[in-house]
Amino acid sequence: MVAYLAVESGREKGRKYYLDGDRPLHLGRALSCELILSDPVCSRFHAVVYWEDQHWQIRDSGSRNGTLVNGQKIDTALLIDGTVIQIGASVIRMFEDLTSDEDEFLTAAGDASISCTLLEHDPLRHLRDAGHLIDLFELSLEMLQVGNPEQVMKRAVELLRQKVHADVVALSYQEGKQGHQPHIVEPADQADSLKPPQAILRRVVKEGRAIWIGDQHARNATPDLPNRSPWSDAIFIPLESNASSVAILQLYRHQPSFSETDFQVALAAAKLLAAGLDRLLQHDSLRVQAERMAKRNADTNELIGDSPVMQTLKDRIVRVARANGGVLVRGESGCGKELVARALHRSSHRANRPMLSVNCAAIPAELVESQFFGHAKGAFTGADSDHEGWFKQAHTGTLFLDEIGELPLEGQAKLLRILEGHPFQPVGSTQQISVDVRIIAATNRDLAQLVREKRFREDLLYRLSVFELQLPPLRERGGDLDELIDHFIEHFRLQNGRPQISLSPEARKKMQQYGWPGNVRQLRNVIDSAIVMAESDLIQPADLGLFHLGEEPLRTLRIDHWERHLIVKAMEQSAGSVPEAAALLGISRATAYRKLSEYAIDRE
Repeated sequence: MVAYLAVESGREKGRKYYLDGDRPLHLGRALSCELILSDPVCSRFHAVVYWEDQHWQIRDSGSRNGTLVNGQKIDTALLIDGTVIQIGASVIRMFEDLTSDEDEFLTAAGDASISCTLLEHDPLRHLRDAGHLIDLFELSLEMLQVGNPEQVMKRAVELLRQKVHADVVALSYQEGKQGHQPHIVEPADQADSLKPPQAILRRVVKEGRAIWIGDQHARNATPDLPNRSPWSDAIFIPLESNASSVAILQLYRHQPSFSETDFQVALAAAKLLAAGLDRLLQHDSLRVQAERMAKRNADTNELIGDSPVMQTLKDRIVRVARANGGVLVRGESGCGKELVARALHRSSHRANRPMLSVNCAAIPAELVESQFFGHAKGAFTGADSDHEGWFKQAHTGTLFLDEIGELPLEGQAKLLRILEGHPFQPVGSTQQISVDVRIIAATNRDLAQLVREKRFREDLLYRLSVFELQLPPLRERGGDLDELIDHFIEHFRLQNGRPQISLSPEARKKMQQYGWPGNVRQLRNVIDSAIVMAESDLIQPADLGLFHLGEEPLRTLRIDHWERHLIVKAMEQSAGSVPEAAALLGISRATAYRKLSEYAIDRE
């Protein structure tokens, strides 16, 4: 029959202590006690539980505040199943019970009663010797310096064996029906001969607590015990890891026995090892995900479509991404120039660094310098604090300048100095700042024409266009249109809570016949709107809100003619609201204002 004490209240609540008839169990605040109570009412050596005259008994050790058994203050008392011991705020109940697992555990351990101490102490609380704390600090440093989980475990096992003077230290994992098998053994030449006691290891996993089986040879001096259990002391500690499989740290010693300090050092080391392994495994998982995403991004997966022109573009993106020179992305509004910039960034060696996107058309001329380079507190009215500019924020990364043709000439001059490698000063500051930033610029305008009109600096154009990428308009991408339609329908029907909605053949045909002057952005917005506004689960042509090209003869194929025509139509449909017209056209608000001015379109 096995007896154990279970702490039911107090600071040690939830702990169990198994009793051994050959060894008394001391209760108190002293570190040498088997059951350590941190209650201030408890004396250093408060009481002792022992086996005598075929009964478990408890004796008060002359404590200052006394020991209660079943509510009565005692000097000595018998303990039976269910007896309640109270010391200060700690309530401890005596149990005489044995589950089938415990039977197996004791029998497998050697046909004799084994002393088992199940402990859950905070080990660092009990390690007051500076040397032991330094040992643990050394172990922590070792784990920080080793990046591979396997190496961390091996090094931890080596160090722990040195610190507690164990003959063998092993780390085991569950391996199917074979039970826990040693994964790392120190010294390595003991791996083949080490036979972990499976019943004990199962108990450790089940209870989630450390077991210390002490002084086996002294207690069980039978001729055959050394052959079955060639160690006198053993400690088994589960690693409290977030990993799915539970590892067990095992320490064995022949002679002499482990000390209480050895046990506490091992517990603390196990906690450090478990925490370190969790972090390393999490780091490895994140690294694998990052590599997977980097590879996927390098494949330019955001750029949907496999038409010949898109395949050529994707191939060029991968090649250009390897360089550091400026990139100029050309294309009509709504083609996806920012997607190209993101693909360039993610395919480059700067992929794990920041990428900032800036719309130059939206920057007021008087704020260009402050936005690009930052400003110091008090530099101008409203500058209540220091502000890091976009170049500083994008240091070692990528800065994407959309609609670069709209940048004022003064801002162009300052941008050129940065591209030439000169440092800059935040507005109102004397600090010189140098940055390493790759510039990707984009435009839908003819910059060469702007140069001829003295509205864009020629030297800046050369700096920006070390590499040029031309993004084809949607009308030139052939079969990509259907792939994009299917992609956006799948995306927006889930986002808008209409999973059953689909596109009618008539609506698809109308979309295939349409010219898409607003390109992919316009297509995206049309599908988003149609899914929201369609009255049934089948999108009809009327739900698309598209101007049908067949309703009037094509008098001209000039893009600017049709662009102006569509802007006028959008302004009419939106009753003069520029933001609504921009949404209908699938262009930005800034672009809409610029186009209205460019084509001299009356907003009324």
